[in-house]
Amino acid sequence: MRLSGRCSAPPEAVYDLLADLRAHLRWGGAEQAGNHRLLSLEAPDGPAAAGTVFVTTGAIPMSRRRWQDRSTVTSALRPLTFAFVTEATVGVRRRPLQARYLHSYVMTSCAGGSTVTYELTQERIVNPFLRLGVPVIRRITWQVAAPWFARRGLSNLLRDAESAVAVCPGPEPLTADPAAGGVQPSGEPRPDRGASASRHLEVNRHGR
Repeated sequence: MRLSGRCSAPPEAVYDLLADLRAHLRWGGAEQAGNHRLLSLEAPDGPAAAGTVFVTTGAIPMSRRRWQDRSTVTSALRPLTFAFVTEATVGVRRRPLQARYLHSYVMTSCAGGSTVTYELTQERIVNPFLRLGVPVIRRITWQVAAPWFARRGLSNLLRDAESAVAVCPGPEPLTADPAAGGVQPSGEPRPDRGASASRHLEVNRHGR
């Protein structure tokens, strides 16, 4: 599954939110849908780097069970890429579900901000939920439900990156003022970078 979105924040702002693992609890937790979101996260202090390990729990749609996940950052190249692999477990007594998911974010500059591409790959799964054994349910999960939740998470990430830039704007542009013998603020209205009209999401869906 691959999603892409555009926002007015630069790639550095998006990357910094991804590398701030505790921020995932906001855009992937508190701001996400209640039945598919992060519930807890344990991570070391500071920006994540390749090799950083973090542990999370998450809600599962249509289930009272919880994901128990252990993730390892595999790529952290500011501001270009951020990726991690998740070893996911859903605890049941005899046949626990176990799966491995690959998450990848790629940031590129574009006119007025950045484009972010998120890719999720299910590398393997053992003892899946019984409902996923039904072809039509499995197809709906990967072509409808999973993209819907992931799209919302990506939208939250982009919005939060725009808000972070709006809170900490860069210096006001300066222009030459011959009468004053120096430079002064241009006086041009500054665009509102916290609410971009250009944010746009696209999705490519592949059944798993």
